[in-house]
Amino acid sequence: MFRPALAAAACLALASACSRPGAAVATAPRTAAAPGAKAAAPGPAPTAADPAAAPVVQNANLPGYVRPDGPVATVNGRDIPADKFNAEFDKLVGGGTRVPADRLQRIAHNILQKLVEHELREQAIAAEHIELTEPEFEEAFKEYQSRYVDGEGHFNDKQFQSDLQRARMTVEQLRTQIREQRLARKLVEKAMHIEIVETDMKTFYDQNPSAWVEPASRDVRPIIIRLPQDADPEARKAAQDKAQEAYKLLKKGGDFEEIARQFGDQPLPPIHLMRGSQDAELEQAAFALKVGEVSAPVATRWGLYVLRLIEKNEQRTRPYAEVRDEIRKTLSSRRFYLEDRRMVQDLRKKAEVIEKLPF
Repeated sequence: MFRPALAAAACLALASACSRPGAAVATAPRTAAAPGAKAAAPGPAPTAADPAAAPVVQNANLPGYVRPDGPVATVNGRDIPADKFNAEFDKLVGGGTRVPADRLQRIAHNILQKLVEHELREQAIAAEHIELTEPEFEEAFKEYQSRYVDGEGHFNDKQFQSDLQRARMTVEQLRTQIREQRLARKLVEKAMHIEIVETDMKTFYDQNPSAWVEPASRDVRPIIIRLPQDADPEARKAAQDKAQEAYKLLKKGGDFEEIARQFGDQPLPPIHLMRGSQDAELEQAAFALKVGEVSAPVATRWGLYVLRLIEKNEQRTRPYAEVRDEIRKTLSSRRFYLEDRRMVQDLRKKAEVIEKLPF
């Protein structure tokens, strides 16, 4: 049975890694000057008044905004191209959105700062000769995919692909991002020792009692007969008769799989229902059943459901031993995030950064 993940989990990686999937994806670290190296005669930063140095494009939907075309910044002599900046800007703002000019500038400069930080990390990784082996990468990728695996070990590829699509990201781009995140983690780990001791974990457990409460839940196998909300009386009666017949056969001891294939519109995986869920009708029916019992047809906005209860779980508090590894990961991620921020700030102080946004 699927169990809820740690409720109090902190940000799992860097500031750049904490953005949604689809954040700026750069190539693997390139050979670069060490942080703090001087840029080779960069000259004055282009401005909006210097069209030869920084061509711009006006957007009627974004008053006051000019689209950069050329380097948006130089970090230790290495340019950050406009296409990286524009890709991130388009994800946040979009072509048809009207945004006040002051907000546009804040958004643009926040994006630029993230790109600068990404470049600083990339240069530091190259300068420190940090590499990621294929076994290390595959372990990191499997760890990411594990969030889509239920308690029975089934990988939810549909949800995985849906999340990628929503983030406008390919699997290859995700793999690149995970590789970059793990390289950045190795950079921090090389610079500072991050250790989580037992007393820290126990204190965190004691100070967050509500995080370990697992609410009562029910796991059911469903059969669904689809019924549009605007169905005519004839179609509605046909669906109700079909659901009622499936219910009667199950009550007589019929094989669930066979009846589901015969009467259900599509095969469905088990449903995990908790108190206070959005599926109030299904929740009420499931919590009224004993294990093995079947519910009478339940009307929902999707259609008619017939449920069989397969597991009953009462509210409980997860013991420390059960959540110990989750706590370690949470505290490690928090410590790592803080150390990473300190490292980036230090790199920024030593670096020569020239910002070139045309506004």
